[in-house]
Amino acid sequence: MSTLKGKTALVTGSTSGIGLGMAIALAKQGANIMVNGFGEKDAAIAQIKACGVEVDYHGADMSKPAEIAELIQATE
Repeated sequence: MSTLKGKTALVTGSTSGIGLGMAIALAKQGANIMVNGFGEKDAAIAQIKACGVEVDYHGADMSKPAEIAELIQATE
């Protein structure tokens, strides 16, 4: 099923745990993923890329508005 093919999802906290699980689930639906989080990014990116979508990473801190703005701009 590819209901999200061509769309991009920004998933915060997606380097591990529930965030990574959500990113993988969205990728399996065809969404490209912007990964964000403080965990081990390379392993997370590899798992998401295995779903056949485009993946990028931005390490924005969600407590800093300027970094959030940069993250959103990079995702767009």
